[in-house]
Amino acid sequence: MSLSRPERITSRKTIEECRKAYSEFSGKPASGEPHHIRHRSLGGSDIKENLIQLNFDEHRDAHDGKLHYSQLVPIVAKREGMTIEDVCLLIGWPVPDEKEIIVPDLPEYAGRTLDELFQEYASLQESEDDARWSKGAVCLVLTEGMKASSSQVASWFGCSAAQVREMAKTFRAFPDESKRVPTLDFMHHRIAAGTEEPEKWIAEAADNELSTRQMKEQIAIATGKIKIIDLQKAKAEKALLLAREVIDADDENADWLREELLELVMPVKSVSGL
Repeated sequence: MSLSRPERITSRKTIEECRKAYSEFSGKPASGEPHHIRHRSLGGSDIKENLIQLNFDEHRDAHDGKLHYSQLVPIVAKREGMTIEDVCLLIGWPVPDEKEIIVPDLPEYAGRTLDELFQEYASLQESEDDARWSKGAVCLVLTEGMKASSSQVASWFGCSAAQVREMAKTFRAFPDESKRVPTLDFMHHRIAAGTEEPEKWIAEAADNELSTRQMKEQIAIATGKIKIIDLQKAKAEKALLLAREVIDADDENADWLREELLELVMPVKSVSGL
């Protein structure tokens, strides 16, 4: 029961095939792309089990958390001749549970259900990402449109001048939503914006499912700021330090690590001995 990010399937063909001229939820006239039940920003794939045609208002309600996935999954399940459980398994979200969740220390969540909490999380994440892009747009307008200095804007907003510049640069690199990758967060785009080829690097991060750390490493290697051998040495030194800490504890975890390390290095020694 987690919002894990499995490998995302992208398919414009499937999206187009799932388009309908009516809402599958209400039967009212509809247009535009179908809705991703598991939002793309949370790793939702372009598979038919994750797509449902909604009209404009319903689509907006779904993203605002007013129309829950528990109301949409049964419709898709009936359409595809599947069970609700199978649809949820394919999209990677838990089966809706109508039981109320009791959290003694958080009375504001009393009476909430599983699907309501998931929908709230999804909506909050989208709101956070939208807010970052909006902040980037404001920083860009203030610094480039109104010619305010980054330092001046920073003093107004209580942040650093470097942060203002990076926010503006990120929005400038990806001003159009069509150029952004929904499955990657704002930080990925911010890192890509710091390169000479932002679109290339954001595509690279998406295609190879790079974390922000891995993305920074790949860019540093490609631009000659760091050599692979130096990077591997740093990782090896860190791994050795951690291994020593575990082994020094001399407990069952240390025993397990010793066995794993022996199994890992023995083939290498055997080959080198030949």
